[in-house]
Amino acid sequence: MISISHPAWAHQFHHIIDILKKRGHKVKVLVIKKDKNWEILDQYGIEYTVVGEGTGNGKLEKAAILLVSTFRHWREAIKFKADVLIGRPSPMMAITAILIGKKNIVYSDTERSVESLFFTKLFSYKILTPMMYRKDLGKKQMRVETFKELFYLHPNYFKPNPEDLKLVGLKPEEKFSYVRFVAWKASHDLGLKGFTNEQKMEIIKHLEKYGKVILSTEEDLPKEFDKYIKEVPHTKLHSIMSQAQLYVGEGLTMAFECNVMGVHAIFTSELSSGAGDEMEQKYGLLYTISDRENMLEKTKEKIDELLSQENIKEIGKEKQKKLLEDKKDFNKWWVDYLEQEV
Repeated sequence: MISISHPAWAHQFHHIIDILKKRGHKVKVLVIKKDKNWEILDQYGIEYTVVGEGTGNGKLEKAAILLVSTFRHWREAIKFKADVLIGRPSPMMAITAILIGKKNIVYSDTERSVESLFFTKLFSYKILTPMMYRKDLGKKQMRVETFKELFYLHPNYFKPNPEDLKLVGLKPEEKFSYVRFVAWKASHDLGLKGFTNEQKMEIIKHLEKYGKVILSTEEDLPKEFDKYIKEVPHTKLHSIMSQAQLYVGEGLTMAFECNVMGVHAIFTSELSSGAGDEMEQKYGLLYTISDRENMLEKTKEKIDELLSQENIKEIGKEKQKKLLEDKKDFNKWWVDYLEQEV
């Protein structure tokens, strides 16, 4: 049984779900709705059961949802007769695993998800993490040579298609940057905030000096942003992102996605992670700007520094080669490991 409560998780595990089914295993997918994650599963043709209509806002609402959602996870696990629970750190899955006496095996790359990590460390069987994960999770931790984005964006599975740019009104040879603004409602975002709308537009206008801009946003923005927002099928999004000259935004998952596809990313947030340290220090594909007071100016300076290089896309692809030499295609390994442990 696997629980999906973030769009990236749907992408991350769909190949593992496919491999498990091909090997004759039954897979139960549960969904807590967030950012249209269920639409991604629909597009992959994966059946699922909805156990939550959202992740909630604020600590009280999130706590109430945790109680209800844990009951629903437990109920589905009993009905399904689950042998093992897998996915990302989830209090609901960790508690369910201990209640039914089964193993919970997860992958974590976010040190800031305090509640999820607390329950996961307490009740899970094994926690897989990137090599430079900052926390020591004890004997349950296994450091592995991968990033979660390679589960679905490794060249063994992912091939960009220049024709997909037509979906956003671009030609294959056109230069463009990809921008992402988040809603700051996730549990690890509590107490943090992003750019003002005026600052967001200033960043977009600055990027337009170097080409077109495609915008993705979790929150509703004023009408002047509408011309930059392009709706595309989730299964085509990575193909479009992979052809950008630069990513700028508040979403770390999308930054990493661009990185493993050979696109430089400017991550504008006070959040950080060990995986981000590795992407920045070892591979030089990520640039984190965490100085809130000077974030706008430093972001614009880094945009100028990177996009003043005519061959910035080629530089990114060379860095990607080094990354792919070091990191594994992890999907088959995970399924082999599950079969060994269960």
